[in-house]
Amino acid sequence: MAVSLIAPALIFMGLLVQTEYENSRQRFEEQLVAMTRALAVATDRQIAQGTGTLQALAVSPALAEGDFAAFERQARAVTLQRDGWIVLMDEQRQLINTRATPGAPLPMTGIPERGLPALQSGRTLVSNLYMGPVADRPIIVIAMPVRVKGKLYALGYIQEPRAFQSIFNAQKLPASWTGTIVDRQAAVVARSRDADKYLGRHASRDMQAAMHKAEQGVIHSKTLDGTATLSSFARSPAYGWTFIVGVPQAELDQVTLKSLALLTGAFLTLLALGVLAAVMVSRRISREVVSLMGDAAAIGRGGVVQERPRDLFETAEVRGALREVSQALAERENERQAADSRQQLMINELNHRVKNTLATVQSLAWQSLGRKHDRALFDAFADRLAALSRAHDLLTRRVWENAELEDVIAQTLEPYGARARAEGPQINLAPNAAVTLSMVFHELATNAAKYGGLSTHEGTVEVRWSVEGERLKILWRERGGPPVVMPSGTGFGSRLIESSILREFGGETFAEYRPQGLERVMVLPLSDRVSVG
Repeated sequence: MAVSLIAPALIFMGLLVQTEYENSRQRFEEQLVAMTRALAVATDRQIAQGTGTLQALAVSPALAEGDFAAFERQARAVTLQRDGWIVLMDEQRQLINTRATPGAPLPMTGIPERGLPALQSGRTLVSNLYMGPVADRPIIVIAMPVRVKGKLYALGYIQEPRAFQSIFNAQKLPASWTGTIVDRQAAVVARSRDADKYLGRHASRDMQAAMHKAEQGVIHSKTLDGTATLSSFARSPAYGWTFIVGVPQAELDQVTLKSLALLTGAFLTLLALGVLAAVMVSRRISREVVSLMGDAAAIGRGGVVQERPRDLFETAEVRGALREVSQALAERENERQAADSRQQLMINELNHRVKNTLATVQSLAWQSLGRKHDRALFDAFADRLAALSRAHDLLTRRVWENAELEDVIAQTLEPYGARARAEGPQINLAPNAAVTLSMVFHELATNAAKYGGLSTHEGTVEVRWSVEGERLKILWRERGGPPVVMPSGTGFGSRLIESSILREFGGETFAEYRPQGLERVMVLPLSDRVSVG
């Protein structure tokens, strides 16, 4: 009851918290993107400083006249107060490298082939992070084309990645945030935290995929050290480098957790007050409900519910209904017991009369067929009456309800003991179907005892049945009897079997007279008379 009263307000409060969280998150993402763009611009300014240095050196008269010695002195003077150094090279080799000792041999590495077309077109290039041949450490090169007496040279300003660390210091990123600068191949050039450890490592795959799709954006990602973050990125349109800022997801969740904590506290307080009030009101209701449970159990035992004074209005209504039901059930139970007694009496009387009728029929058959030369005919007729009587006894024991196929077969083959086996799923037979199949199996067993598998001590009979789709398939198989001979004609038993299967069930049957023994297959369609148990 308390929860049902508090739940609507709780849901409404939850929706408000969720809406505010989404709005705050959207505003934060917009601010994060703006900050990342600003940092990307700062990165461009850092690169532009190197470009400005090259532009100043490119107009040197010494360089224009081809006086490389004088130009080298100028270049060394310019880089005294800078972190970078100057390189001048042609297509075959380096001519000047202010990082090397004056006069020292320089690497025979000229302008890379991949950068030559851009320099020939007059463009300034900014490289990705790569290993410098003289510095023997990761470097970044800003290269500008210059022509000296018509020949193309590359004038380069080279910096180490630590030159870009000042960007993070100037922007004062929070200590828990992670700022990263990556080149066009997503390799880490600078990082606000553990820069040396992750230098040259590539950004995570999800970040690379996002950078491939858009110039800027915000995604949920993980930093290289495995911290879950909300990361914003922005790519420089001038140089193609990307600045990434990652904010730990835990910080973003703090606002939500605080709201949830306040909401949970309010909910628990209201719930405690509601439960206290509910407990005070519900104790009597609980006692009354427990008493109703006892009344329901009494109904299950056949008792009658008694009236109780001082019931609550609701429980009094329920108890009155239970009392009426218990009285009605008691009356019906008495009527059912009386009806069962009458039914059993009638079944016993019917069974007695049927047996008397069968005895009378047997006596008439003896009078009509009892002459000595008809003795075999009389015995067969008497056996069929006995089979009919046994089927009748089986149905009587089941109060003329459905019989099982296994019981019908077991009753027929019982005289042959272990020499007869039966196996199959549970199949329910209506009374008339049970009587018919009892006569069929009696004929099969009688023929087997006279001529087939049961006529020898070693012979056996096996009955198997299975359900195939909407049909019941029964296989009667004899083994170990005398050699099987195809009969010249059709006897009464065979006609009885075929007529019963065809007319009574609408099925089919056929016999195969194999050398090792008779096999008869009977196929019956499933119906309300023959059904799977």
